[in-house]
Amino acid sequence: MLSRAIVLLVVTLVGCWPTWRLPDWDGTEGRRVQIAIEMANSGDWLVPTLGGQPTWAKPPLHYWLLGGLVRCFGESFVLLRLPAVLAAFGAALLAGELLRRTFGARAGWVGALGIACSPMVVMQWPSAEIDPLFASLTAGSLFCLATGVAKERRGLLVAAGLLGGLALLQKGPPYLLFAAGAWLVWWRRRGLRFPAAYFVPLLAVPLAYFVPLWTLRVAPSELLAVANEESVGRMAFWEWSHVRSLPEFWLRAVLVQAPFVFWWFWERRRAREAHVDAGDFSLRMCNGAVVVAVVGLMFFPGRATRYLLPNVLLFMFAVAPAVAHFAAQSVLPTFARGSVLMVGVLGAVALVTLPFLQGVGASALGLALVLALAPRVVRTPMHLVAFCLVVPFLASWTVGLERSLGWQEGPRSRVAAGRLVREQLTARGALDDLETWGHFDSSLLLQAGLLPRGNEAQRTLPSSRWLLFEPLDPDRAPPTYKEPPTNYVERLRLCLPFKSFSVRERVGPR
Repeated sequence: MLSRAIVLLVVTLVGCWPTWRLPDWDGTEGRRVQIAIEMANSGDWLVPTLGGQPTWAKPPLHYWLLGGLVRCFGESFVLLRLPAVLAAFGAALLAGELLRRTFGARAGWVGALGIACSPMVVMQWPSAEIDPLFASLTAGSLFCLATGVAKERRGLLVAAGLLGGLALLQKGPPYLLFAAGAWLVWWRRRGLRFPAAYFVPLLAVPLAYFVPLWTLRVAPSELLAVANEESVGRMAFWEWSHVRSLPEFWLRAVLVQAPFVFWWFWERRRAREAHVDAGDFSLRMCNGAVVVAVVGLMFFPGRATRYLLPNVLLFMFAVAPAVAHFAAQSVLPTFARGSVLMVGVLGAVALVTLPFLQGVGASALGLALVLALAPRVVRTPMHLVAFCLVVPFLASWTVGLERSLGWQEGPRSRVAAGRLVREQLTARGALDDLETWGHFDSSLLLQAGLLPRGNEAQRTLPSSRWLLFEPLDPDRAPPTYKEPPTNYVERLRLCLPFKSFSVRERVGPR
């Protein structure tokens, strides 16, 4: 097992490296890092804060991990993304070993490498965001649950409960959305046999944090109010107009599970036996988790792709035996030859058209060349499976690497913008008495080297001399958004490529 773990670790680290080394915080990474830094600086590991104010939008496990790294080693893009990368490796290793014991060595390698080389893993997992680590914990929990229930192994059920409890501490109720499908299959086929081994640790892990929190620091009703807004409560904002976006959501739900999603149809073409053995039962539990999660997310507005990340790992686990069975065949089926030919044609077309598109680098041409060569190099089912594993890896080291190397010159970079913001605030002497108003870009603050007081909820009037905030369109602003008080006048407006920011000074009494 050690040699397999080393190989898998190297594949994961190398595949993730181009995105992992991105020299900036992307998306909401900065928000998570800012909360973790504040936790490390304050030494209060019980209550996460943002701008000095408690924030209950997410549980604290992620902030504990990042804050611990900050406290021990300092701030680093690579270091603070390490937990998510190692979690991807752990999920791949766990899936491979469980599949190996049930379906053989080939299925184990297909499942493990399918996860480690997945396009979503190499491009999305190297992040300081909450979702990649949550996806790994959720998938690992359900891998153990499905195998433990199928083989009646209480040890795996306990492991499933512990990992599920950590997933609840990572992101909260969304774990239940993915677990629900597995529970339904468990109840239908096994009558929830041995429930205590799983549910007791599942509840004990988060309660070990929340009971002291409720007892010492905050009322449960306050946390529940935030949970209703952040997770299940979002369903209240669903409208019939969201139906129009369902086809696009279904397409994303399929594509995020590439490259093995098409083998699901290969597996389903066979007649299904009435008798379900332990191996097939474990796969059905993972399939159930995937399907119920997609159906449940249909009723959430927004439906960001990151919500589907656990499905990437769960689906790879569920379809790995079918892919391994396909790879053992001696002749490439007609549908597979046609698919390879289509990929080659698309790659050839891309080679001709990409040079005429503005902003497309040489890396995209290299990836297109690999796709165009597919009909020449893919001759057997094993070749096709290997090709599907290698292409995401190559995409990471071509398109992904070029994106990372050129990030600081791109419009989304906060590096130069952060320096500009600090220079302007320093020139006005605003650093000593500064406060943010409403939601503010944490990535920009971190790149500017700032951790000012914050007033995101806008429940109290600002008291600082200087105010930094993001003007919002009144038609698109959330209902809770408020303009700054009238005794603050604008001294500067920074119009950056991605957002505009206003700096205001207090001219009247507080």
